[in-house]
Amino acid sequence: MTLTILESPAQGLALASLAALREQLSGEPAAQISDPALSEYLAQATALVQSTLGRPVLAGLYRQTLRVGDGERRLSLALAVTPLISIGDVTQDGFALDPGRDGWESGALSGLLCPSILQGAWWWPGRYRVTYRGGWIVPGMKDEQGNALAATVPADIRAATLSTARSLFYTTQRGDPLLRSESEQGVGASSWATPDASLGGLPPDAAAILARYAQAGLS
Repeated sequence: MTLTILESPAQGLALASLAALREQLSGEPAAQISDPALSEYLAQATALVQSTLGRPVLAGLYRQTLRVGDGERRLSLALAVTPLISIGDVTQDGFALDPGRDGWESGALSGLLCPSILQGAWWWPGRYRVTYRGGWIVPGMKDEQGNALAATVPADIRAATLSTARSLFYTTQRGDPLLRSESEQGVGASSWATPDASLGGLPPDAAAILARYAQAGLS
């Protein structure tokens, strides 16, 4: 399987919003940190989440090549970047396939693409190339007319991203090697866990969330 990114998401977009990170860091020195600096923590956290899941996760345009071997047949082709947003061109050995009147049938969350009624019930031996849009729509993405799109990032993925960005912030600002909790009169309380190299650079709570996605076969 070969996956090519044809159209990358805009630079600077992350799985969680800058406003959400600032809110979670309320009362912390983050109030004096510039937006670009905090955005970098979010960018690093998004990259760590994406790396852990083992696939691109931000909505974009992708082209995937898959092979069905001689003597094989498949009910569906598994596309790597989910959720699926739309299916574009599908070719078999270089020849364009017709999706039929009803279009391609696919599972948005599973990423499974079924053959059209014109191909019958199976994908037959051959080299298939599928162009499609997939991935989570994140805060700040816009449509072709420049209108803001509603974010589709699951709440727990946002939480994992914010937790990771927060731990990166605390580690950089305070350098504490262990789970810490502080309380200062008139300031409030804060707690955090630093990134763990054995967990791919994620704090334990974020790693646990992403592990559930891996167990569900969504990574």
